[in-house]
Amino acid sequence: MAGKDYNHLFKLLIIGDSNVGKSSLLLRFADNSFSGSYITTIGVDFKIRTVDIDGERVKLQIWDTAGQERFRTITSTYYRNTHGVIIVYDVTNPESFVNVKRWLNEISQNCDSVCKILGEPVVLML
Repeated sequence: MAGKDYNHLFKLLIIGDSNVGKSSLLLRFADNSFSGSYITTIGVDFKIRTVDIDGERVKLQIWDTAGQERFRTITSTYYRNTHGVIIVYDVTNPESFVNVKRWLNEISQNCDSVCKILGEPVVLML
């Protein structure tokens, strides 16, 4: 592994409509934390997490993109060299689920072949 603390490096992209929980999902996975209040992601943000899978160290670069239409032109450049895309929608917002089709279309326009995952943040009702 000469100078690296990992065996494999993968770039993942989180996309979806604005306010569906993309940043919350990333924060929970990368830092195991949660905040009830967030500011809107401007452009793109990313976190890194290294995990052990079958004895291999896998480094994940997870990119959190802005969901607003006005940032669409700059976030499209982050598809380059992406290994996987996580499409997020809000189960309490039916329009965000309808828009999954548009996000899938954007993936096919910007990526040759990539692994796709559809997910929704868990909503806790007390």
